Amino acid sequence: SAPSILYVKSNLEIIEIFSGPIIAVVGSRKMTPYGKQAAYIFSRDLAISGITVVSGMALGIDAEAHLGALEAKGKTIAVLGSSLEDANIGPRTNFNLSRKIIESGALVSDFPLGIQSIPGNFPARNRLMAGLTLGTLVIEAALESGSLITANLALEFNREVFSVPGPIFSESSRGTNHLLKSGAKLASGVQDIL
Repeated sequence: SAPSILYVKSNLEIIEIFSGPIIAVVGSRKMTPYGKQAAYIFSRDLAISGITVVSGMALGIDAEAHLGALEAKGKTIAVLGSSLEDANIGPRTNFNLSRKIIESGALVSDFPLGIQSIPGNFPARNRLMAGLTLGTLVIEAALESGSLITANLALEFNREVFSVPGPIFSESSRGTNHLLKSGAKLASGVQDIL
């Protein structure tokens, strides 16, 4: 299910963007303080270790993943569920984040010009995130979430799946804990991924 065309917006050369290992970091838009801290620290530490962090630039865990990688002066790639022109980049609250990502990474999409970000586009975005990477780290996800779609696609593509455990009574940890019961690798620190 590889795209026939991949659109890229970056200040870096294409070869530089996609060189080296790449890990997706995904999770809930409605993150808890625990999830926010985990996404930021995992992504920062992955970037320090030379790994490019991929996420979807959504509110919540995705944005924190990009911010953690940027803080470490590492590379990060935002895969969008829209085309790459400024008017369609969303959510609008993350527009300034998209500018920072372009400086040390890239915005990527397989949607041609003129496509707005709508929920129906997110499965295609998740497919790209899973396909571009060696593995996917899931931090906070409900049982019915796009993050679990990304994790299942990663498994389908023979990629690794890592999950951060969460409190058993937290709705936002039901998906990550379910992944662990289903055989995902437990990630309690970046060494578990490296």
